[in-house]
Amino acid sequence: MFWFAALLLAGVMLLAMGPSSALASLNYEKIVVEFDFAIEQGAGQALEQPTDLSVVDGELYVLDGMNHRVAVFDLDGNYRRQFGSPREIPRAIGICASGEGGVYVPDAETGRLLAYSARGELLRSFNVAPVREGEKPDITDCVVSPAGEIFLADNNNHRVQVYNREGERLRHWGRFGEAGNEFRFPATLDIDADGVIFVVDVINNRVKGFRASGRPAQWLGGWGITPGRLFRPKGVLVVGDRAFVSDSYTGVIQVFRTAGGLVGILADSQGENIRFRTPTNMVFANNRLYVVEQLENRVSVWRLEP
Repeated sequence: MFWFAALLLAGVMLLAMGPSSALASLNYEKIVVEFDFAIEQGAGQALEQPTDLSVVDGELYVLDGMNHRVAVFDLDGNYRRQFGSPREIPRAIGICASGEGGVYVPDAETGRLLAYSARGELLRSFNVAPVREGEKPDITDCVVSPAGEIFLADNNNHRVQVYNREGERLRHWGRFGEAGNEFRFPATLDIDADGVIFVVDVINNRVKGFRASGRPAQWLGGWGITPGRLFRPKGVLVVGDRAFVSDSYTGVIQVFRTAGGLVGILADSQGENIRFRTPTNMVFANNRLYVVEQLENRVSVWRLEP
């Protein structure tokens, strides 16, 4: 549960300098967003450390981690229903659209991937197998390709595993390290229209792109707290040729070109960088950006033109 604890490690120089002074010292594009509303509860129960969300058929599915549930809302934040239980998803962190009109929820505690219908019916599940003897899979996120392949972030084992819908492992890649095909606690995933898988490599302070085969494509970020750099990236969202990357330490969301290079940072109408509280994952729908703020126990919603 390495990344879930929202690690905020900083050296003495960074703590003395502070992220705001470093960011203010450089020029970059201001991407203006306007606060719309926040989702803080569902069915009378407050969200408690939500971590991820997904949109399926115009509905928002929020992984409400400490409540062991998926809470479903319409895109205006109105509660619809919920599903899940402590027994079913004791330590779920990620959620992704299944490509079949439902969602997948990987559970890091049990090492299972659970497939739910849009109504929350558990359709099937399978166990993610360890790659090496003695390992325990630690699946923190998933994403599904147009071909139906399921890519899984195996956090504590520093790799990506790939399965089909029948629960058969197709391939895997990654190991502990800093090289192009190595990770230090990969946490979350997204995929672009060309099938490039973007993996948030938390302790390596970057987002790495891979072809579906596992061949490295490109990477975004790198260690630092100035624009274009990342300190504790936690979420990635691909919209067209742009990649939104959240940083739990600086609290900002930066926008990169998927091919590489910084576009800008989300800001308010006065040009001030927006400081989210422990931002993790994001989705974009209906000209709105939905941002999970884990330690704020909410999903904040912002108007943003595509």
